[in-house]
Amino acid sequence: MSAAPVYGYTFAEGREAELPALREVVAAFPDALDAWRPAWRRVLLAGIGASGAALASPLYALREAGVDASRTDCSDQPSVLGGPDMVLALSQSGRSRETTDLVARFRAAGVPTAALTNAATSPLKDAAGTTYSVGDHPDSRVSTVGFVATYAALGMLTDQLTRGHTHPGWAHVAEAVEETLSGAAGALADFAAGPLARGSLDVVASAPQLTTAEAVALLFREGPLVPATACGTRTYLHGPMDVASAGTSHVVIGAEREAALARQLTQKPTGVLTVMERSVTPPPGVLAVRLPEGFTPTQRALVEVCVLQELVARVAEVRDEPVDKVAFAREDTKIAALAEL
Repeated sequence: MSAAPVYGYTFAEGREAELPALREVVAAFPDALDAWRPAWRRVLLAGIGASGAALASPLYALREAGVDASRTDCSDQPSVLGGPDMVLALSQSGRSRETTDLVARFRAAGVPTAALTNAATSPLKDAAGTTYSVGDHPDSRVSTVGFVATYAALGMLTDQLTRGHTHPGWAHVAEAVEETLSGAAGALADFAAGPLARGSLDVVASAPQLTTAEAVALLFREGPLVPATACGTRTYLHGPMDVASAGTSHVVIGAEREAALARQLTQKPTGVLTVMERSVTPPPGVLAVRLPEGFTPTQRALVEVCVLQELVARVAEVRDEPVDKVAFAREDTKIAALAEL
């Protein structure tokens, strides 16, 4: 078992550092893309944990544009199948055992492989044919900077594959986070002090925003130790929503269909918070985070995750469960070198 990683930031410090890091990545990564010039049409996206969550919204964007894309958490891919043009791995630390193992196996079979990491050196970098590090930023145990930086790079890479250029909205994402947080502080504080102060949480999102649901649910589980579950809207409508009660709060992310879901959930004695663009009217009786217009779904997911980190911090305080407290030692999830595989 490798030595436990040393984290450079607390969760609060990471949140302070993540927007400056985001601005750096947004300024630098398009030049790397111009040199890289990816043109893949069949892509396997690989990642686990928070990195696996980060793949969901870019996956939707790729498929919407006609790219034959799929996603794996690396543990469900026991053999080299499918013949993709590229295996693209995402890992903040570059040390995830499952991701590094998958990339090494596909590369050994002759499949092109690439990795996006935060870390400048890592076993994943050694395993992949091509690696781009987004800055080697310090990170927190419950990832902040590493998630934001690698996700932004993946989002811009997705733009390159689907549009042929980076969408200009990336230059305004950090500002949108700051603006949204300023307007949402009261709603987030009130929601944290409601039923969520005691019970569980369902995080539900439309398919284009699924990264938000998966990443935020994981933040709640790893941080304030809230039993949280992520679900896509359409799946949630087919039964999982029936658990709604005073013991289960809901964060609902999306557009008009999700507003209708939030309205239906108010029929139960449950807490509901909507996260939607300003053009969508939240139903009566729910708390709301109002997002600025004009961003792609992939960009918007990053705004949503950064804003909902504030909810994680507030719930941790209400529940007296510090985000930085370690619940378990990770015995075999990280490696220091390829030789450990």
